[in-house]
Amino acid sequence: MTPYVFLAVLVALLAGLGVGKAWERYKLRDGRWIDRRRLRETPHYMLGLNFLVDGQVDLAIDELTQATSSAGDALEIQMILGNLLRMKGQVARAIHIHQSLLQRPDLTPIEHAYVLLCLGLDFRHGGFVDRAVGAFQDVVRLDPRNRYALVNLQKLHEEQHQWAEAVRVRERILDLAAGDGVADRRILGFLHNEVGQSAAGADAAAAAAAFHRALDADPLTAPAYLNLGDVFERQGDLTAAIGQWEQLTRTQPDRAHLAFDRLERAYQRLGTPARFVELCERLIAGQPRDWRARLALSRHLAAAARHQQAFTLLLEALGHHPHGIAIHQAVWRTLSALAFDERLVRAYTDLTRDAVFYLDPHVCTRCRYRSTELLWQCPQCHEWNTFVEERLTPARPAPEPSEALGPFKTSSEAP
Repeated sequence: MTPYVFLAVLVALLAGLGVGKAWERYKLRDGRWIDRRRLRETPHYMLGLNFLVDGQVDLAIDELTQATSSAGDALEIQMILGNLLRMKGQVARAIHIHQSLLQRPDLTPIEHAYVLLCLGLDFRHGGFVDRAVGAFQDVVRLDPRNRYALVNLQKLHEEQHQWAEAVRVRERILDLAAGDGVADRRILGFLHNEVGQSAAGADAAAAAAAFHRALDADPLTAPAYLNLGDVFERQGDLTAAIGQWEQLTRTQPDRAHLAFDRLERAYQRLGTPARFVELCERLIAGQPRDWRARLALSRHLAAAARHQQAFTLLLEALGHHPHGIAIHQAVWRTLSALAFDERLVRAYTDLTRDAVFYLDPHVCTRCRYRSTELLWQCPQCHEWNTFVEERLTPARPAPEPSEALGPFKTSSEAP
């Protein structure tokens, strides 16, 4: 390569670099070049960002509004301002800004899709469901892989209880998922379960098929086992119903308590009540801290007038969960049946001296919404399967049964 050729190549590279930098910094709009860097360097823009980071949204809106007055062509400033207005509940202003941006003839397809997405969020926040659905569908037409638009579209269908449509959207999201899509499959399972519940009253076969699809999507969809068993029970197939409920206790022992009432009733109808005792013992052996299995078994024994054995189990349950009022209520009933034996009352009060009663609270791990019962979908953030049981303090060691009434006899040892 001659020195002249090398010099020409070097000059071409430098020229290309300069053109690229200029293209990054400047944008041609309405016949004139806009310096994007200078727009971002306006004092109002910088102040607005600082206020936004500091959580002072109202001041951020004021500064960004002034920034749009001096730099009205800056798409990003208008987008930020519109989104902030929506956050503050000024939906009409947000819609006006985003609709105005859509009138620009020079938007790229990605910019167009993003503005439509923001407009869809405006419509959803304002309660304009049909217009929000239309906006999100337009986004997906422009950008078929826009997960955020698909998720919002699914949520809109959920809010309208349009479960079949929500399933179809989530299946599209699953197709886009990277990796194994475990989280998407979990949501899909709950959506199929909702489809089944909506059909259960009119079409048992369709409901059962939906519950099977829920379990195929995610074998950990706990309500699908319960609901499928209910369908079998209504059809008179009690054995198949028990099979589904027992499957829940095996796949999700921490959710087994949801099937206790159903299984106890079914075993009684079959004339095999001892199976319930065996089930609870198996769960306790597999999860020594399982207070719910102990509570259920104590109730079962109390119903058979085996109050002393029931009381022993309740003390063990209190050792693992001293604040659950359901356990205390069972203890009070059992003590009453035992004529408030002074020795038993003292054992109970010694164990629960520092306990604070509460109604088995559950909390959403996503938004911290609290509920006294286990919910499958959070009513506040609308996420699926996010509730866990919250305990006030770590469980103390459970007392030895011999301290109260002697060892608890197993089903094979009991009279």
